[in-house]
Amino acid sequence: MQSSTLLKSLAVGVFSFSACFSITQLSTIADTSKQIKIITKAKLTLSGHTAPVRALALSPNQEILASGDDNKIIKLWDVKTGKKLFDLTGHVEAIKYLAFTPDGTIVASCDNQTIKFWDSRTGKIIRNLVVPKSNISSFVITPDGSRLMSSSEDKIIRFWDIKTGKVPLILKAEARVLAISLDGKKLFSGGEAKGKVRVWDIATVKQLQTFLPPVNKQSSLPASASLSLAVTPDGETLMSGGYNDDFQSTPLQQTDGKNLKAWNLKTSKLNYNTSVNSPGVDSLVISPDGKTFFASGLNQQAMIYDIKTAKPLISLQGHAGGIYAFVFTRDRTTVYSGSGDKSIKVWQLPK
Repeated sequence: MQSSTLLKSLAVGVFSFSACFSITQLSTIADTSKQIKIITKAKLTLSGHTAPVRALALSPNQEILASGDDNKIIKLWDVKTGKKLFDLTGHVEAIKYLAFTPDGTIVASCDNQTIKFWDSRTGKIIRNLVVPKSNISSFVITPDGSRLMSSSEDKIIRFWDIKTGKVPLILKAEARVLAISLDGKKLFSGGEAKGKVRVWDIATVKQLQTFLPPVNKQSSLPASASLSLAVTPDGETLMSGGYNDDFQSTPLQQTDGKNLKAWNLKTSKLNYNTSVNSPGVDSLVISPDGKTFFASGLNQQAMIYDIKTAKPLISLQGHAGGIYAFVFTRDRTTVYSGSGDKSIKVWQLPK
């Protein structure tokens, strides 16, 4: 539903939505001491999952939201009406990743062992891909929709042909997470020890750059392995999320104590090495305009930061569990968050 329609409905007190949504009033409070906008209530809450929501994806036309949970279920939602379109069943393990092809006709999903392609218009399975004897850790789809690249524990990045389901090319590389540039020319892989991130030329499958965070001068400890990666739309900034030591029950330090890194891809210089308000940055999403980013994990707040300074700008508060998935709309006016509390919240951002 468009925000203008929602506000009109609120004004006249008329609500007509599917039972899967609950509506609450939007409340924004300015924290003048920290200059952080705090939004305490979501525009909509999308319920129906029976387990933590780990993955979200929004179709290119912004009309369908896909969500996946730990109970092996994928749901497709009509964004305008709030109605659930389909339950996609067939996975035997928790859903880890979701993505639409650029034309929006296919939803790709994965658990530890399989990648599935679904028809977003009918909810029917199109193809089932199996990675033998190795857990899948991540995947990305090329901007032209021709290939899907998956990483797995066997240290192989597979280049799948989406039309045929075959693997014409592999890249031997250790990777826990992947990202791809908007022009489809570069692939980024992370997950190695000490936070190392590699940049690959997709056409030649040759390594172009390597980024290694500096060792903490005081503790002489390196960064953690990357848990998440993201690249700005202009291809100039690479971001890597990891973990610091805040999650540990003992004060024993094992990392450099920083969970977020950002590099300039042109100069290879580190823009900043800092920590954001979450022990581990499991989810890292850059806004379509490249000006802000979302970073979270176990924290129950969805935090949006300035990409140049990493300073917090907006805090979305209302989930009762960690936030594991996040997606911006193209115009950045609305965002969706998936949580360990089994819900998806829809937030309207201030202009």
